[in-house]
Amino acid sequence: MKKLLLSLLSVTLFFSCVTNNTNSSTPSAEDTAIFNKHVESWKLAASGFTAEDPEQVMSIFADSLTWNNPEALMNVTKTKEDLTNAVNFYIGNFENITFTDDVYYGGSLYSTEESSASPNGVRVYGNWNFNDPVTGADIAYKWMGVLRFNEDGKVYDFADWFDVSSIPSQIEGTYKR
Repeated sequence: MKKLLLSLLSVTLFFSCVTNNTNSSTPSAEDTAIFNKHVESWKLAASGFTAEDPEQVMSIFADSLTWNNPEALMNVTKTKEDLTNAVNFYIGNFENITFTDDVYYGGSLYSTEESSASPNGVRVYGNWNFNDPVTGADIAYKWMGVLRFNEDGKVYDFADWFDVSSIPSQIEGTYKR
């Protein structure tokens, strides 16, 4: 009888835990819609490179943007003006810029004691591809970005990572893949 009672209690406790965990990890329809809107904003910005339209790229960023770029030292943030200059550099110096193999994740962006299920944080992974018009070299690199959107749907905090040093070596043909 004890075994039967313990088994019944264990099964009840198990299903109780499974049910509670499943419900808390499912985003609401509203959060999903907000997240999808932010993903579309990023896709619009990325397609601005292909269209050679820096204004389209920059349209998703807030004027108060803080940017932690791959070339910056730790804890050095840059501004929207700095990002605009970088965007203009890439569009002005390279051709056929595309962003491919993109994947998007939401939820908690950082490892902290407090996790967040906010749809306003988006992690983006993908590959940038373009050509150097002078040498004809094909350039490609893996990229990761973290975007935090404000209530107006603009990115107010942006960080991205990639191997900046691979670009000159790919142009020179000395990059080992």
